Amino acid sequence: MDAVPLSARWLSGLGGVAFLLPVIAITDGFGTAGVFLYAAGLLCVVACAVPPFFRDPKRFRVACAAAGMVVAAASIPSGLVGILFAVAIESRPLYLAFLALPVTAIAGLIAAFQRARGRDCGRRAAVVAWLCAAATAVGWSAVSLWALSV
Repeated sequence: MDAVPLSARWLSGLGGVAFLLPVIAITDGFGTAGVFLYAAGLLCVVACAVPPFFRDPKRFRVACAAAGMVVAAASIPSGLVGILFAVAIESRPLYLAFLALPVTAIAGLIAAFQRARGRDCGRRAAVVAWLCAAATAVGWSAVSLWALSV
């Protein structure tokens, strides 16, 4: 039985880490109104944390696909609320930061899905996922620093 490559496991967990980044900015910027956004974010963290526990490539790929559906379904309502807030306060970096969360998670899950086929598969998707993760980390670090300074 083939095992899932370690790089695929890392990529599938990438979305979970991305959704943990905005904790400071959401709680400081939204206060109690951010509970809905934080709950949706935690749902996405849990969904992205499930695939690495599957060793069989077929089950891993099914778990990645299911996690992608959960991330998409959970991030659309919370992302709309976050984007509306960002538009209301006229903050383009915050708008882009909210948009980057599901993009990073789904890019990581797609790359993990492809990497589960073998070590030579999905290299381009992995590059895109890591670039999205780096952009998300930089963006949410800047937003968190801005939220702490205001």
